[in-house]
Amino acid sequence: MRYLFFALFLTFTSLTYAQKSFKKVIEENKFTSLEGKELTFTEIFKANKGKVVYIDFWASWCGPCRQEMPASLSLHQNLKGEDIVFVYISIDKNEAAWKRSMNSLKITDKGQHYRRNQEEMVEFLKFFYIYSIPHYMIIGKDGQIANNDALPPSNVKLERQLRKLLKVKARG
Repeated sequence: MRYLFFALFLTFTSLTYAQKSFKKVIEENKFTSLEGKELTFTEIFKANKGKVVYIDFWASWCGPCRQEMPASLSLHQNLKGEDIVFVYISIDKNEAAWKRSMNSLKITDKGQHYRRNQEEMVEFLKFFYIYSIPHYMIIGKDGQIANNDALPPSNVKLERQLRKLLKVKARG
């Protein structure tokens, strides 16, 4: 039921917001890291330039999101030492719940973690056609979106897709 409300919320708000440019959307939305530092999507991309970035949009209250985390940990292990970064973006309102959830899921020391309240990032989510969570995205080594609707970590085809992207040389 919570997911239905989330989807309806995003759908209705999409009717009230004007479409913005890609650059404006990724520059205006700041994400708070686990350490409390605020970064834009562009800054997250730049910090991981030349690497494949697998982004997981999730929340502590999302059952399906939590169910995917063991598979995500396995994927981390299987791709250890590769030029890949796992970025977890939580839409939790409650920072304490977000941190507790990361601890219980044993992902705190895996990947990069950011949070932004879902009400604050409606335009961002809408811009990338993210209407429900969990949602996954892959950014290639060149900093371009390789897949805006990527497979979940539990899908065996995902590791093959990521390995294929890892073989592509970064431009620039």
